Amino acid sequence: MDRGSFLGVLLGVLLLAVAIGLGPNPRIFFHPASTVVVVGGVIAATMIRFPLEHVSYAFSIASRAFFTRPPGTQALVAQIVGLSQRARREGLLNMEKAMDVEGFLAKGLRMVVDQAGRDHIHAVLAAELRSTQDRHLQGQEIFRFIALSAPSFGMVGTLIGMVQLFASIKDPSSVGEAMALTLLSTLYGAVIAYLLAIPIAGKLELRSKEELQLKHIMMEGVLGIEAEMHPAALEAQLNAFLAPKERNPDRRARG
Repeated sequence: MDRGSFLGVLLGVLLLAVAIGLGPNPRIFFHPASTVVVVGGVIAATMIRFPLEHVSYAFSIASRAFFTRPPGTQALVAQIVGLSQRARREGLLNMEKAMDVEGFLAKGLRMVVDQAGRDHIHAVLAAELRSTQDRHLQGQEIFRFIALSAPSFGMVGTLIGMVQLFASIKDPSSVGEAMALTLLSTLYGAVIAYLLAIPIAGKLELRSKEELQLKHIMMEGVLGIEAEMHPAALEAQLNAFLAPKERNPDRRARG
């Protein structure tokens, strides 16, 4: 799991637990009816707003965003330059037999080996980039919708509790405790929105930018190999995607 994400979730839960534990009666913060209204309402609204398969996919990519990290851009550039060197030295057919790549990069290199043509290769890879970006934006939209709806359902739960409270008041001394229970729905909604949904949407946006940058590097590398660029020139072109500190120090010294 991403260390920063793990520490952030742990710190957030710990702070809530400490704040609740310091109170006179921590058990009052656990209210099944409020949980049903907020969590159930958010799930129902999300399923109405989005197709079920889109919601399932959003949670799938969210789990991958927190538990996996994309490969480093520096390592990817080195891998592509190595493939370029092999292609110049041994030919494209021999490169295909020896290359240990998969996914987007493998698709591009296979089209190069098949001599699909530069325009066709660029069109196919660019279309996949757009498709990937659209799927990522969809996942972010789902979690932003959850962040928007959770506080709203928290207020709905509070209003339901208030109606029940005023309709059944018999003992004025119990009003304070009953009022506290009605406010728990608002608390649950805020926690879901600001501790979970909004940070997850932000994490998905960050991971999307990282993945799209990697695929842009792959596409430029594939097109460079197809054009039979010199490996050094291809590396210099791909290094434009990297921060200066990420570039190969030996190359920087020679440059």
